[in-house]
Amino acid sequence: MQHKIEFFFKEFIRNESHTSEQLIDMVRGKIDFVLPDDYIEVIKNYNGGEGEIGANGWLCLFPIEELIEINTSYKFLMSEIADYFMFGKDAADTGYAFHKKNQTIHSFGLMSDFETDPIEFCGNNFLEFLEYLYNQ
Repeated sequence: MQHKIEFFFKEFIRNESHTSEQLIDMVRGKIDFVLPDDYIEVIKNYNGGEGEIGANGWLCLFPIEELIEINTSYKFLMSEIADYFMFGKDAADTGYAFHKKNQTIHSFGLMSDFETDPIEFCGNNFLEFLEYLYNQ
């Protein structure tokens, strides 16, 4: 899987911060769902950063140490979609989040009216999500 991740992240600029098992465990202990294993593997190698994924995709991947603060700062938005947990966004107004129960990945407008704006499925796992961005 690492080779495929590197392919998608060839234009990705990593954050300077690195993560540790202790930091990952601390975040896991503060959330009410299980972070997907493939996402954790990505975070171990790319703890945040941003860049192009394919010709038209863009990903700003939040560092794991900022996940709780970001989801808290988007409190009103995330309260509207309480079954989701945001881990990143694009360069415009699209957020990317895990569905807490299914561990699937979805996108939504950061200024959405969830009664009229759909939450879009982007993949069953992190690799499928990267393929989704790459093929946009």
